[in-house]
Amino acid sequence: MKLDPTIVGLDGEEIDRNRDLRHFAERLGAEPEDLLAYRSFADGPFGRYRLAIAFPLPPSEHDPSVFCLDGPRGVWASPHRNGGAELCLYYKDDPPERRWIESQGLLRLFDLARQHVTAEYLWRKSRHWPIDEAPHGETEPAPRDPSLAVPPLRAPRRNDPCPCGSGRKAKRCCFR
Repeated sequence: MKLDPTIVGLDGEEIDRNRDLRHFAERLGAEPEDLLAYRSFADGPFGRYRLAIAFPLPPSEHDPSVFCLDGPRGVWASPHRNGGAELCLYYKDDPPERRWIESQGLLRLFDLARQHVTAEYLWRKSRHWPIDEAPHGETEPAPRDPSLAVPPLRAPRRNDPCPCGSGRKAKRCCFR
């Protein structure tokens, strides 16, 4: 990808080699090579984690699943996990400004995942979730809040903070 060269497509063999992605495909009754999946990284005070996004169906038909393949797992990572490695970025019926939508693109989805693993790291240190939090589980969707709408995506300038949340300048982090 032009804006983030760390985003790469995964082939069936790489999906099959990763336990979490392989189990995800098995739960769907799909072969690993039938999944559309991508990998990137999250860098922060926790180190470097591999992130993966899998699209079981086209995004207009089904939300993608987002995984953190490294670091703490399950409830040890945070209460915002769907199982061991799958991140819970939003509730399925949340309004559009609280969730990723296809028109925002793959980079925005990875940025949400990077923000999420950084929030998990901070939660493990303080037991306080540092970013806006919607209800989880089978509850009513979170209320609409237009102030949470995601601004249009643009590449950071050289001296802007990196969007991955590492605290470093973009030119010294993901945009080398």
